[in-house]
Amino acid sequence: MSNDDKGLNDLFGRYRTACPDVEAGPRFMPGLWERIDKRRDFWFTFQNLARAAMTASAAICLLFLLLNLLTGPQTRLLPPTYADALAADHTAEKIYYTEAVRSSNDERERAPQ
Repeated sequence: MSNDDKGLNDLFGRYRTACPDVEAGPRFMPGLWERIDKRRDFWFTFQNLARAAMTASAAICLLFLLLNLLTGPQTRLLPPTYADALAADHTAEKIYYTEAVRSSNDERERAPQ
């Protein structure tokens, strides 16, 4: 046995005398869990709630994405709205506002300065 092993054995011997073995009785595990639960605070609970909310919102987003991809414009039950008409025909020449802006700009350019 080398000198290092003897020193290590002495260290373990002093540890055993300083920290005696705990008797594991019938209340050992419930008592241990009570001490663990006492250390849990608001942030631990908040963290669990945040994880649950994030998981639920990700599942809802995936569900909406799937529903959006499965339902095409032909299968919608609602009649098309004004926004749908604008989305279908979105050229700037056919929108009255841009024509009015363009005509007022043309008049300004033609006006003598």
